[in-house]
Amino acid sequence: MSLARGLERRLERLMDGIAARLFGGKIHPVELGERLVREADLALTEGETGPVAPNRFEVTLGGVPADTDAVGSVQRELEAVVEETAFERGWRLEGPARVLITVGGGAETSVRVAATVEAGDRPAWCKLLPAGDHELREVTHNRAIVGRSGTCDVHVADPEVSRRHALLWQEVGAVWLADLGAANGTSINGVPVQEPTAVVPGDVVGFGPASFVLKPV
Repeated sequence: MSLARGLERRLERLMDGIAARLFGGKIHPVELGERLVREADLALTEGETGPVAPNRFEVTLGGVPADTDAVGSVQRELEAVVEETAFERGWRLEGPARVLITVGGGAETSVRVAATVEAGDRPAWCKLLPAGDHELREVTHNRAIVGRSGTCDVHVADPEVSRRHALLWQEVGAVWLADLGAANGTSINGVPVQEPTAVVPGDVVGFGPASFVLKPV
């Protein structure tokens, strides 16, 4: 699915008049969504787990809003666009997506976007259900490092688990698992992971002897 098509589907609820009330017909919400994605793409940085994208967007629109009550609805939909794009493209967001829209001042068709990275608590996108003696673990960040170190996104306190053991992430509609050179290896359903491999719900992922069942949230 193309980006434009995906944005149209994500924002279709705005087509019933909210867009006209907020933008006065000058700026289409799909156009604004594409602008946010483009700004995020331009501001990507390379972190230790892969590409990190901005998650906070301050948007200033020109003109005068016809209905300021519509701003909140548009902000929430655009936040969902950022989240879904990050998972589709394999980006890591350090906190929840936040879009703050201010309308007023400047030319009616002007759009200014300031994109920054803002750390914060994220909701879980999948759970690792213990298949042995370990506790349930939640995965909140995309491109999450699993390991024994307390600084890992998913901490597994097992002496047989390497400090930085494996990488777990979503991209192009699938969940992927990669070994990070762990001494005791990484596996899916008992099969060693030699290269990034897709994982499906119900698969048993092993970090050395520590095994978990993958369950999406």
